[in-house]
This record gives sequence, structure tokens and C-alpha cells, in this order.
Amino acid sequence: MRLLPVLYLLPTAFLFFQCKSAKITNAPKPGESYPYMLEAPPVSTITIPVHISAEDMSKTINNSLPYVLYDDNSYSGDNLMFRATRSNKRIELTMSGNTLKFNVPVRLWIKQNLYVGAAEAEGELNLGMRTTYAINPDWTLRTQTSVDYHEWLQKPVLRTGLGNVNIESLANLALNQSKTYLTREIDRYVAERFSLRPYVEEAWQAMQAPILLDPTYQMWVKTTPRSIGMTPIQADSRAMRAKIGVDCINDVTFGEKPAFRENSWLPNLNILPENTPDSFRAMIVTDVSFPEAERLAKQYVLGQEFSSGKNKVKVDDLKIWGNNDRVVVNTLLSGTFNGNIYFIGKPVYNRAKNQIEVEDLDFHIDSKNFLHKSAAWIFSGPIKNQMRKAMVFPLAENIEYAKQSARQTLSHYEIQPGIVLTGTVNDIVVDGTYVTPKGILVNISATGQLNIDVKGL
Repeated sequence: MRLLPVLYLLPTAFLFFQCKSAKITNAPKPGESYPYMLEAPPVSTITIPVHISAEDMSKTINNSLPYVLYDDNSYSGDNLMFRATRSNKRIELTMSGNTLKFNVPVRLWIKQNLYVGAAEAEGELNLGMRTTYAINPDWTLRTQTSVDYHEWLQKPVLRTGLGNVNIESLANLALNQSKTYLTREIDRYVAERFSLRPYVEEAWQAMQAPILLDPTYQMWVKTTPRSIGMTPIQADSRAMRAKIGVDCINDVTFGEKPAFRENSWLPNLNILPENTPDSFRAMIVTDVSFPEAERLAKQYVLGQEFSSGKNKVKVDDLKIWGNNDRVVVNTLLSGTFNGNIYFIGKPVYNRAKNQIEVEDLDFHIDSKNFLHKSAAWIFSGPIKNQMRKAMVFPLAENIEYAKQSARQTLSHYEIQPGIVLTGTVNDIVVDGTYVTPKGILVNISATGQLNIDVKGL
């Protein structure tokens, strides 16, 4: 049997049929009550390793770094025009710790205003730059770029009517004057292009959107993040790595699209220890609603007849509610006895059978006292055993279905172009059951590993 508690089913109205041939005699009704302090929703801890390869970062920089790096098109102040542009050669990138090193091939164009007219020169060099970065508490990126060295590949020569003049020293002077602008522009570019905050904000909001897992049963999963953190970024010649950790609450509901537990405020960066494990433990809250529990139980007992000697009763209806940490099963009978009797028991999770059972389901004490006086023969019938069988809710199929669905989704889930989430689910188990005003609440935990690969930024 597949257990999928469907909340959108309307609760069955509890009917009390007036039997013309027998008087209705009801046992005393147990009250409906729930623990004053319900347990807080369990918090999930999800750690996602993030991997950004040096090759992908290099492609991003080569594809998007502006062509014109510096342009001074005025003679003002130095009688010199100076333009630095990227050459057609590839920008080389290396990473170490919190530092990015760029080897940028640059072409220079120089035009000098002379007494006899203007003269132009071109040259080519490798520009060695380094950018150190740090992440601010508000998730923005703080960078500081400097020029380490430059290496001439083609020294600039000024062509004049009197001959060619080597102007390396003049070009060096112009290059030094442009360093402040160049490094400032690189800082601005890196901070904007590699800014974490827009991506984290988008992820923070996106993870709160309810996801429809099963349209047939209208099964929704809703995640509400509570805190987020990241380990210090580690980089080497091959990749940049970090781990993002999220504490969140997960809910599973059935019916209309849920809208609850929203947290729009992105908290500040919380630095996690470097030895944060590469795993997740997701706690999912679902429930077997009382209407659904009634529907499932009715499949076993509704319309069934139970006899003892000449006495016979039939189950006409059934209703369930909570009484502290137990559930009450109100059974409407007709026949030799006409009226309501009540069973009570505690819902527990049977790990060996992977199902929820109502432990020690028995006649409520007031029903026992009432029946001893008016219809003790009901005790000798099999009705109690049949009710115990009816109050069993298998979870094996649900858990296996959830596990397979999660594995299929995590085999390759593209969060957005170039950002792929992969992972494995090792196990999904039930941690506990509780009685709430809505039904029998079930805590399910899932464990596994996740990983994010960034293929370009």
C-alpha cells in the first residue's frame, strides 16, 4: 500500500444514522487535546562543496575582460596619447590561496606630439598582475590588484622623418602612469564579475520556492533557510574550492501550493571551519493527516460485520482525532448495538516493518466501562484486532519513491546555465512520530552528499 496523505481531500462528514429498530447508545466521548508545547520543527544541515576549475575561470576572463584596458586620447599635460589593448594571445591565470595571478598580453599604441609633427609607435608586452580578494560580511567581494611586472615582447619604436627612435623609457613612464587606472579597473571588473552576493541572494530566495514533486498527489516540498555560511576559499593551480553550509527547515505538504515560513532576509556571511564535512542531513516534516488516516482505515473496516453468538454489528463510519500523544478512533456501529465506541492508542514508527502503527490500540477506558454494562459481548468479537490492522500506515513505498526521485534529480540538476548540482542520497529514514492538530506528524531524515560545479561565471 502506498501512503500519500492527501490534504486536499475534504474531511468526511461524520454521520450519525438514526436506527428505527434500535435505540442509539453512545459510549462517553474522549476529549480532543494536543500537547501544549509542540516540538520545534527539526533543522536540516546541508553542506554543499563548490568547485570552480582554473580552466573555467580562465575561459571566463578571456571571454569577458574588456578589449581596451586603458585609453588616453589627449595630449594634455604630457604631449602624449597612450592606449593599451588586449592582444590576440590568451590571458593566463593561476590561483593560489586568496590570490589570482594574470598574465595579460597587451598591445600599446603611443602617439607623441613633436615640434615637427606627431609620431606614432606600437609595442607589445606581457603584463603580470595579481589580485588578492576577501569576502566581506555582507557577501560582497573586496579586491586589491597590483602590477607585479611587465615584460617587453616588442619594444616600441617611434617612427619620425629623422629615423626610428627607441622610446622604451617613455613607454615605461606612460605605463607606470596608467597602472593606477588599470588596477582600479581590474578591481572593479573582478568585484562585479565574481561578486558572490547576487548569486547567494538569488539562491537564498530560490530555495524557498515550493517544489511540486508529484503532480498526481499534489505533493510539495518547501525549504526555509535559517542561516548560511561558507568555509574560507582554498585555491591551487587546478581549482578554487569552498563549502557552503545552510541550516534550514523542510516541510512536505499535500494539496494547494504552500506559502509559509518565508525568510527574505539574507544573513551576513558566517565563516565555517575548513573541516566541515562534505555531506548533508536533511530533516523533512510530513504528516499522515487525520482525513487521510480515516480514508485508509475505512478501506479495511467500513462495512465489515462482527458477530458474537446471535449478536452482530457493522462498522458504518470512522473518525480519528488526537488526545495528547495518542489518537482516538471513533467507530460508529449499527446492528445489535447502535452507537459510537472509542479506541485509543499511541502512534509509533516500526523500523523493522517500515510503517506507522498505533501501539496498544484498545477500547478507551470509558468505552470499556460502558460496554461492560450494556454490550460486553463486543469484547469477545474480533473488532479490536481488525481495528489494529486498519491503523497501520506503511511508509516503505513512500521512502523508496522519495529516494529514487531525489537520486534522479541529483544526477544532474542545472541550477542555472553553467552551475550544476550533483549528489547522492544514501538513506532516508523516519526519526519519529507525533500527534498534532492536523494528524500524525512524521519526521524523515535524508543523508547523502552534494556538490556544485561551476562551468563559467
